[in-house]
Amino acid sequence: MIETKFSFAQLRRHTEYIRAETTATLRKNSSFIQEAFDTFDAYIKELEGQPATLERNVKLMLACKLLNHVYSALILTECGLIVDAILCGRNALEVVAYHWLVCLDPDALTKYANNNIARPVEVRRRLEKLGADISQIRDIYSGDSKVAHVGRTSERFHSEWESQSEGVLRFGGALNPEDQNHMFGYLPALLHLFLKPIMV
Repeated sequence: MIETKFSFAQLRRHTEYIRAETTATLRKNSSFIQEAFDTFDAYIKELEGQPATLERNVKLMLACKLLNHVYSALILTECGLIVDAILCGRNALEVVAYHWLVCLDPDALTKYANNNIARPVEVRRRLEKLGADISQIRDIYSGDSKVAHVGRTSERFHSEWESQSEGVLRFGGALNPEDQNHMFGYLPALLHLFLKPIMV
């Protein structure tokens, strides 16, 4: 029996090839990534050392959620699945915004505990009313949404065209050092952005 071109085994081999070829790009960003994770680890340890209150528990849950989104996005980036990494990054931004709200408005804690979570756009509006500068979150989220949605904007991440009639579809991701380098710098920065309200 002939193995299909897009079998799981074939895609796994493709992924391992991309990861191996991405090693140099990842290594170039490793000190920044490590520093961001170390800073975030210190924040988590600080929270864990506090008495178990609603505020501490919600912040720990949000920290866990953010770290998982960022870590997932880094792995997807390493595998050349940039759009999927951007989706994780957009989810991470939603967590960042909600953490800011928790830091600036204690009422958000009770709403979280009661599972009364506002939609991301409402969270951003509430942050603006509280005087927070959310321009960075809004701009990044808007750009990520354009890429993540089905449409022409994201096509370059899934295909490569030599001419109008000649090209290939990038099933399973693609090696693109420029995009990967950008993501390796951007994603760890979200860990720092999460901490912004408590660092002021």
